[in-house]
Amino acid sequence: MGIPELDLVDSLPDLEEDLIRLFRLPPKAVTDASHLGLAILHRMDYLLTWNCTHLANAVLQKELLDYCSYHGLHTPIICTPRTLIDLNHD
Repeated sequence: MGIPELDLVDSLPDLEEDLIRLFRLPPKAVTDASHLGLAILHRMDYLLTWNCTHLANAVLQKELLDYCSYHGLHTPIICTPRTLIDLNHD
């Protein structure tokens, strides 16, 4: 079976640039914008990350929700694997 790979989407580079500006990502965190952009464009329910500085951060998630709502884009829930596991065991 395996894990399916997500296709790159033509609009990904423009979205990445917007996310880099929105989250004020440093050069070392540009890959975070790619991961988040793919999660948005592929309408993923969750984006799991251990990155609480640039992604799994409540303040940044509010900004993302506002951005995605304004642009008519899907907003994935960004959380750590631990948070997702805890939510499913209550």
